[in-house]
Parts: sequence; structure tokens; C-alpha cells
Amino acid sequence: MRLFFVFICLVGLETSGQVTDAPVSPSSTSLNFAGEVIEEKIKIVPNKWKLTRNHLYSGGLIFIAGVSKGFNETLEFHWKGFRHMFQDVNRQWFDPEVSWRNKYKNGDPDAGPRFPLSTTVFVMFTDQYHLNNFINKLAWTSAIVIKLGEGKKPLKYYLLDMVYYTACHQAGFALTYYPFKGYKGD
Repeated sequence: MRLFFVFICLVGLETSGQVTDAPVSPSSTSLNFAGEVIEEKIKIVPNKWKLTRNHLYSGGLIFIAGVSKGFNETLEFHWKGFRHMFQDVNRQWFDPEVSWRNKYKNGDPDAGPRFPLSTTVFVMFTDQYHLNNFINKLAWTSAIVIKLGEGKKPLKYYLLDMVYYTACHQAGFALTYYPFKGYKGD
């Protein structure tokens, strides 16, 4: 009985705005303050995927996420190539084999955190690897928040968005990963 009542209410809401059974025309009529009928033409625009401002903002953020991911992969797996290109870099901050100890007092995990919450919430302030992770997550989260405000679209738009955002992420990743990948030196 409850379901029937809900169904009737929904049908009533759906049909409450219908006045006539006349076909919909590409024009709209309304009344102005003097009571005169005004006819307005409605533009029917074909739906095409286009690069909007939201795409640029969220694409830029996903590009930054790709840059931070590529930088992390470079530090983790191609440290020698990174060190070869940037010889004066601070190893204590950039080299994950050394820098992971920065979050502890005197670099000793048994001594406890270097400062309050340095091993959890504020770990991004202890080394480049964790800072990159923070930037990556912040960029992805911000891009998702921007996309949530766009509303529903046809499925093909979501597929085109996926291709666009994948290209943005991969471009950022490639920028900071592939230049260091080929180094085979000391």
C-alpha cells in the first residue's frame, strides 16, 4: 500500500506541470508585465563534447597529479638518474632510502616523531616523497570536486572525459619520469 501511495505521488509530480497535449515547438511563449504575449525562439544546439573551463581546471589538476606521481616513481626507482641530472640536490630530502627517517627525532624511529604528528598528518613536511603523495591526492580530490558540479551527461561524454584526463595525467607523468629512466651510470 505504501509503495502504491509513493507511486501515485511520483506520477502526480511528473504530470502536474502538463497543461495540454499539444506538441512541443521550438518556441516558447510568456507574458510580459503589460499582459502581452511574447514569443521567444529557443535555440536547439546539438550536443557535442567540448573543452570547457571545468575541463581545463580539472585537467590541469590531473596533470599536476601526474607530475607528482612521475616524480615519486623517479625518486623511488631512478634515483641515480635524478641524482646525475641534479648533482647538488639535498639527498636528505629527496632520496627515499635516506629521507624516510626525517620524520623521526635524530632519524631514529625508536626516538619518536620529530615534531607532533610528523609521522601521520604532517608527514608531507618531512621529505619529497611524502610531499609528492600529498600533492597527488590533493590534486585528484580537487579535480573530482570540480567534476561533481557538472551534472549528468551522456555516456559518450564520460568516455571522452576519461580519454582527456588520462592524456593529462600521462603527460604530467611522462614529463617527470621518462627523462630519468634511461640513465645506467654509477
